[in-house]
Amino acid sequence: MDRFITRITMAMLALTLMVGQLHAQFSTTFAKNVNPGQQNGLYYSLPQTMLKLDFIIEETQLEKSPLSDYASNYMGMADYVEYETTEYRLLDVQMSTVASPDPNALFFVTLGSVRGGSKTRFDIMPNGIIRSAGFDDTPAEAESAPVRESKSCCDGPKQVYANKKLMDLVSSGKSNAQLAKEVSDKIEEIRNAKFKLVSGFYEVAFNPETLNLMLQKLNEMEEEYTNLLLGNHAKKTVVKTVYVVPNKEVPVQTVAKFSENEGLTVGTAGSGSAISVQTLSMNTTAAINAPSQSAVESMSYENKLFYRIPDMANVKVMCGNKTLIEDRVVVNQLGALLTAPLMGAKLVFDTETGQIVNVKMQ
Repeated sequence: MDRFITRITMAMLALTLMVGQLHAQFSTTFAKNVNPGQQNGLYYSLPQTMLKLDFIIEETQLEKSPLSDYASNYMGMADYVEYETTEYRLLDVQMSTVASPDPNALFFVTLGSVRGGSKTRFDIMPNGIIRSAGFDDTPAEAESAPVRESKSCCDGPKQVYANKKLMDLVSSGKSNAQLAKEVSDKIEEIRNAKFKLVSGFYEVAFNPETLNLMLQKLNEMEEEYTNLLLGNHAKKTVVKTVYVVPNKEVPVQTVAKFSENEGLTVGTAGSGSAISVQTLSMNTTAAINAPSQSAVESMSYENKLFYRIPDMANVKVMCGNKTLIEDRVVVNQLGALLTAPLMGAKLVFDTETGQIVNVKMQ
C-alpha cells in the first residue's frame, strides 16, 4: 500500500512539473527591474493620455505712421500708434487627447520555452504600445477610441489699410503736414458722402442691397484714410499648441503664461496670467481592487499581461481666474492597472486607452 501511494505521489509530482513547464511560457516584469543586457524577451507599454491644447491667438503688429504726429491736430485723434510693438489677444482654446507610451506602464516580457505546439504572438506598435498578444498568427487590427481633433486656424495677415496709398502720398514730395491735411480733408469728404447717402440727399432711390454695399465701401475708405494718421495695424491669427500629461498626484498644473505684450509662453517663466489645467478624477474605477504601483513595480507575473481600465476626469483650463474650457475626457493613467492571463487566449488591446477590447479563446 505504501509502495502504491508513493508511486501515485511521484506520478502527480511529475505531472505537476510537466504542466508547470507547459504553462511557464513567459513572465512580465516592470521595466526598471530588467537586468542590463537581458535579451530573451521584449518590451511593451500601455498608453497614457496627453491633453493637446490649441490656443488661438490674434497677433496685431502696430507700425507708427509718419503722419501720426498730426492726428491730434487735424482730426482730434489721440489713439494713434506712438511706437512699433505687437499686441496679443487670446481668442479661444480647443482641447483634444493624444495617446503616447506611458513610462509608468512599461513592461518587459521574458520569453520561455513554448511547449505543446502552441505559438504566442506579440503585436506591438512602433512606439512600443501593445496591440495584441496570444496564439493567433494573424496581426490584429488596432482598435482605438475616437480622438477628438481640434480645428486648425491660421489666417494670413490682415492689413487694415493699404501701405501703397501712403507710399503714393509720400512720393508726391509734399511735407508731412501737407499730407496730413490732405488725408484729413479726404476723411471729411467721405463722412459727408455717407451722411448724404443715408439722409436721402441724393434724388436717386437706391435699393437696400445697393445702399448697404455703397456704405460698406465708404466705411472701408474712411478706415483706410483714418489709419494713415493713426498707424498700421497688421493682424494675423496663429495657433500655439501645449501638451499636458495629467498626473493623479498633481491635479492642478501651471503649463503656460499669457500676456497682451508677450503672448503665450510655455512653462512658468513668462509674464502675465497663469494658464493652469485642473484634472479631477470622476473615480469611475474606484471600486476595482487594483494592485498598487509599488506592487506592480516589485513583482513578476507569470503568463499574465498588464492592461488598463481608464478613468473619466473633469478637465478645466483656466487663464488666471477665467475658465477657458471645461469638459469630461478619458484619462488612462487615472484608472486601474490590472493583469489578465494569456494562456489559451488572444488579447486585443485598445491602443488609445490600454483596455482589452477583445478576447478570443483557443
